Amino acid sequence: MEERTKKLKEMQDSLIQSEKLASLGKMAAGIAHEINNPLTSILINSHLLLEKTDDDPYTKESLNLITEETSRCSSIVKGLLEFSRQNPPKKEPADINMLIANTSALLENQFKFQNIEVKKDFDSNLPNVKIDTSKIRQVLWNLMINASEAMPDGGKLIISTSLSENEKKVVIKITDTGKGIPKENINKLFDPFFTTKESGSGLGLAVTYGIIQQHQGSIKADSEVGRGTTFTVVLPISSNLNNPG
Repeated sequence: MEERTKKLKEMQDSLIQSEKLASLGKMAAGIAHEINNPLTSILINSHLLLEKTDDDPYTKESLNLITEETSRCSSIVKGLLEFSRQNPPKKEPADINMLIANTSALLENQFKFQNIEVKKDFDSNLPNVKIDTSKIRQVLWNLMINASEAMPDGGKLIISTSLSENEKKVVIKITDTGKGIPKENINKLFDPFFTTKESGSGLGLAVTYGIIQQHQGSIKADSEVGRGTTFTVVLPISSNLNNPG
């Protein structure tokens, strides 16, 4: 009975989050389009003025600041548009282990620079999963980047894959040994615009959540301050897919 109540609450929470993301997505699209045109105009004109400003260091410094801050705003607007679009996924059979390996390889130099040890624990018998490869790569990228940012002084990143108990789903776990997330922030992680980073837009995990929802999957975070965080992504397997050779 307790397990059933827990699952029901998880379903209700997921539905509320999905509805929240949908309504915020529509609002974000409208705001982004309204802001984008004047931002583009400011950016173009500040660049033109910079080209004509040679002798006045104060004016040049001010224009550089305007250009940098406008570019930062443009980046936030771009994030808003990505968050609002949420186009339907184009699914095809994919090897999830290979996708994770390829994505982590792109970040290999960054991990080395940050003194982060990467450990992969893959289930070699996983079947192919029907996913939008580009979107799930974005999910993996976001989660790995978040993990690396949680370990500024180095640490360990553990990425594992396995089958669920009923063998109908693939489970991906991305664990870091970073600073961890306070309990009061766990339930806010996937809310749009929530961030604890000084330069973050707070859209990365909201977009990630939306992508997983589009795949009829689930994502959750477990964390302990001072010990690290684990993100668990669960994706359904289509029964008509064959095991990879």
